[in-house]
Amino acid sequence: MRLSLLFPCCIARAIENMFSNRRKRRTCVIWSCIIGSLVAVFLVISIRDALLASSVICSTEEVISRHIVKLCADVKKEGIVSYSRSIKVEDLCHDLCEEDITTKLECKAFHLNKPTVFVLNQGNIKVVKSAINAEEREEALGETEEEYWNTKAANPYIPSKDEFMHMVNIYVGNFIDGEVNQDILSRLTDHSNVYQGDIESMVNHRNFWLLTQDHEFLTSLLFEEYNIFPKVLGTCGIYYSMEYFQPLTKNAMRPFDFSWRERLWKALDIVKYVGRLDSVWTEPLHLCDVKHDHFGWSDENKVSFLDLDSILTDSVLIKTLEHTPACTDNEDCSYFDCKGKCHHKTAKCGLERTNTNLQVICDKIFLGNTDGLISLYGLLVSHEANEELLEALELCRTNRGMTVDGIAEVIKKAASLLMY
Repeated sequence: MRLSLLFPCCIARAIENMFSNRRKRRTCVIWSCIIGSLVAVFLVISIRDALLASSVICSTEEVISRHIVKLCADVKKEGIVSYSRSIKVEDLCHDLCEEDITTKLECKAFHLNKPTVFVLNQGNIKVVKSAINAEEREEALGETEEEYWNTKAANPYIPSKDEFMHMVNIYVGNFIDGEVNQDILSRLTDHSNVYQGDIESMVNHRNFWLLTQDHEFLTSLLFEEYNIFPKVLGTCGIYYSMEYFQPLTKNAMRPFDFSWRERLWKALDIVKYVGRLDSVWTEPLHLCDVKHDHFGWSDENKVSFLDLDSILTDSVLIKTLEHTPACTDNEDCSYFDCKGKCHHKTAKCGLERTNTNLQVICDKIFLGNTDGLISLYGLLVSHEANEELLEALELCRTNRGMTVDGIAEVIKKAASLLMY
């Protein structure tokens, strides 16, 4: 007890002696600066590594060192094969393993659900994305995958082609919560390069399952014939390339570079596109993570939604709400921008989305509203916007009864006024 009381006094006396001595004081200041600098460097490196790991920021060097180098080594060692949809599209493995790849690659940040995303420009621009490795997956493998990767025997089990197609059919059927068209299965297996030769590669089978479990990859293939999403162009291991679309903006915190007329026409493109999603398939498609840079335009001026990880069919969204554990508020029943309602008496989520794609578009894209503290530029927020347009946008944001045709007419009218 006595020692514990004397210890602070000893420290205080040592500090007092140090500062009373000019030489010791100088030494103390120097060492304090050195230690402070080392701590600052350590913190900067730690924060940078954390941001790189979470994909909030990215660098070309990081993409090459963490992804390209390993992939190209596996291509040589394991004999990984790639698949291309067109003779105009070069072999993706060949493209990624070129010596001067650094000058043709541009990394993309803020892809929190992907290990890496980057743009590859080799004459034709395409977006390359990676499926999540098995080691990085948070969810456990399902029964189908456990059956597929039965490792009880000395060698992992590779099913026959009939067994393989049966398992793929079950998985894809669960993904869309419905029956699977056989053309879709053929399209999917074409990308796998499995059962193409006399000897099956375990690596190619494993890569196929990782790609199949990638929400974006599978969604693109399932809806390819409807021309509403970017198409998959080719694969190499667990990497796949997709069509490139020019995003609406790369930074929604900066003003738009378009004229007011161009902004109105782009808004009209988006509204018509959202209308297609309600009727293009057997049931509505939901955009559950809407951001400015998730809309893009092709060279042919065709609009598309670019982040397919957050797109759900109506039945899958309802099933997600149904399987949600006991809720306490409405946020427990929401999947990003797809809002739900919690029934407090039963502590269960209602089996219906409470807002619409159009409401989210009007709120976040056209008006620039967010749930956070950061404000964004709205595509249709301008001193040139007339009162009728602003009133319609506010009604669209708050009222799920607003129709695509209704808001489209108001936008067309605003555009026509520029002609006079």
